[in-house]
Formats: sequence, C-alpha cells, structure tokens
Amino acid sequence: MSLQVISPALADAPPHPLPPGPALPMPLRGAEVAPVDLVAARNGDDAAFARLVRANQTRVFSVALRLTGSREDAEELAQDAFVQLHAALAQVQNPQHLVHWLLRTITHRGIDRLRARERAPRLVQIEDHDPAGHDTSGDPLWEKRLRALLLQLPDAPRAVLTLRFQEDLEPTEIAEVLDMPVNTVKSHLRRSLEWLRAQQAGDGNGH
Repeated sequence: MSLQVISPALADAPPHPLPPGPALPMPLRGAEVAPVDLVAARNGDDAAFARLVRANQTRVFSVALRLTGSREDAEELAQDAFVQLHAALAQVQNPQHLVHWLLRTITHRGIDRLRARERAPRLVQIEDHDPAGHDTSGDPLWEKRLRALLLQLPDAPRAVLTLRFQEDLEPTEIAEVLDMPVNTVKSHLRRSLEWLRAQQAGDGNGH
C-alpha cells in the first residue's frame, strides 16, 4: 500500500478483536464514510481505503492525543489503528461499525500505552493545536488548563471524559466502546466532573 499513514514496520500488526456476538454496535454519530468506499476498500481498492482514512484520521488522532498528551504517541497509535483496520476490513459491516471499531481500538490502545508507562498520571504539556476543530472561543487559558487537567486523570476516567465531551457519545455508547458497565461509566463521569469543578474553584485535592 502507498498510504502515508501506514508504516511498513506495522503492516503485520494483528487486528484489534471485534466485539463478540452477532449484534451490531449501536449507531454512532459522525460517521462520514460512504458505504461504497467501505465495500471498495474491502475489495482491495487502495484509493477507497485512503478515503476511509481521511474521513476518520482527525477523530482518531484527536482521541489519542487527549488520552496520551503526546503528539508522537498519538501519531503512532493512530497509524497503528489504521494498519489494524486494513487487516480487519472484512469484518467491518457498515460505516457506523467502522467508527465504533476505530474508537474502540484507539481508546484501548491509548489506555494500554498509558499503563505501559508504569508511572502515575502527571501534568503533561500539550500543544495548543486542537485537531478536532472544536470551538475554543471561550476562555483560551481555561481551555488549555482543562486539557492539562484531563491528563492528570487516571486512564479509565480520562477515556470516558474524552469520549463523552469530545466525541459526544452517550454513556451507553461509551460503555460499548470501553467494554465497561454503564454504571461505571456514569460514576467516572460524575466523579471526574466533580474533581474538575474543584480544580476550577481552586481546590487542589487529587482525583
């Protein structure tokens, strides 16, 4: 393949396992993939696969960056996710399933990367660039601090908040992506938001 996002060193990476059972994941908003491109990519059309990558690369990179706080890690994880996607195309059933697969893969790989660092989450300086193109027309200093605070959360609540407020997923959707009970998702949301509000108010207690 001749896609820039794909590294030959990662070409043999095994695909991330798909959710078990015959049921499709619930639809996710923001699927921008044309079904005809998905079919063509499954049939070996490199140009169609390139369009799948372009339609989703910003979302995948952005989630990885929010989780890891490292542009280098985010680029590597996003690239790896698309390599794995190419290997798993035959199992992807429709554009909504594709988005679910990518979010599930990049989130789990991001969590794995955090755990592999073998150290507690810490404050990490990240770039001001917002790859998701989100509106930061409010207080830019608070936006920057909020992103930094997110990196102080443990991996699971960090992933939950990223999927809830960046990807606008409902708790039930987050539960499916993370293989986590819905009540656990809601608990992470509640406790993390309480902690963030406390930080905003000047209470320095840890999460």
